[in-house]
Amino acid sequence: MSFDIDLSPTIHRLLRYAEWALVAIVALNSAVNGEANAWLGMLFLVAFALLSLILPIHRPLWQRRGYIILGLSLVLIAYSLGIDFNIFLYLYIAKSCFLLDQRSVIATVIITATISTPIYIEALPKNFQDFSGQLTNNSSEIQKITVNYLGNYLAGNTFAILFSSMVIAEQKSRKRAEALAQQVESLGIALERTRIARDIHDSLGHTLTNLQVQLAVAQEFRQHDINQAFRAIDLAKGLADQCVEDVSRSLSTMRQFNLNLNQACNSLIEQVKQNQAWQIQWQMNLPDLPLSISYHLYCIVKEGLINIQKHAQASRICIRGERTPEGIVLEIDDNGRGFDPQMPKTGFGLKGIEERVQSLNGRLKIHSQLNQGTQIQIVVPYPSQLR
Repeated sequence: MSFDIDLSPTIHRLLRYAEWALVAIVALNSAVNGEANAWLGMLFLVAFALLSLILPIHRPLWQRRGYIILGLSLVLIAYSLGIDFNIFLYLYIAKSCFLLDQRSVIATVIITATISTPIYIEALPKNFQDFSGQLTNNSSEIQKITVNYLGNYLAGNTFAILFSSMVIAEQKSRKRAEALAQQVESLGIALERTRIARDIHDSLGHTLTNLQVQLAVAQEFRQHDINQAFRAIDLAKGLADQCVEDVSRSLSTMRQFNLNLNQACNSLIEQVKQNQAWQIQWQMNLPDLPLSISYHLYCIVKEGLINIQKHAQASRICIRGERTPEGIVLEIDDNGRGFDPQMPKTGFGLKGIEERVQSLNGRLKIHSQLNQGTQIQIVVPYPSQLR
């Protein structure tokens, strides 16, 4: 239990309506039974109804304590006047769970029991005429009534405290669930931004860089070598067409329900062969895969080729993709200048490949040495192995 619980407006209204219902039931019962002091009881009921309009959860501690003390004092004063409002005593003990800390609640229960028990015993002749004259010098009867009262008191307050604790626990769980949902939403937004940035880099970043280079070449040679400038412009036009094709392929990939990975990789390799003096050997024999896996593997192949084009200075490339007992195996080898795998990675290429492999719960192995080429092996669990 904690006094800093942020009680929802719905729970607050339910508590208020429940107290109004109790006031109405007690008033109706008093009117039906025709009690002699019914008008006095009505005054107390009006006071309880007015107190129900407020629940000072976010007020200072002294105001919260004062609210509970006022409610319990009304019950005890009613006791002394021969009016039994036991139900409201339990109600204000329950309210103390929302307004006070655990120690204060326990102290309230103990102090209230200590004060209310003699008042209740003293007021019995006023409540029940049959007790008139029977309690005088009858310690056994007083002891029996006291034990009975305390038993009912503890039972009623135990129920009130447990019920209130359950409501508080539900409120805290709901708040934690809402906070978790916000964190998940924020994480989803961050992951989506990362995916978009990675896709832009994989599909457009390299092509636009080459396009910029060719336009710069055309600009440089336009005054000195018009033929070279025109060749650069023609290549720039091809690169611009490739940008449009990349965007179109990305959009169609997001809209379609499947992707023929073998066909897409073969088209990508054929396109690369037209623009590079590479000897490319490839063998793509992959099964039908879910779109999410196929698209990631396609982007991995494309990013591998882009890295080779930008950094490797290779003349021979070997690409192989097949299904094995381990899962889907994808290998990209080149005979380029290689690099030191232990050195920090400054670019987005290998980092993008690593992120995609991780998203597929796969394994990435990179073997490279200076002037001895690079071998990249990716093993991705087959969809049935992910279950």
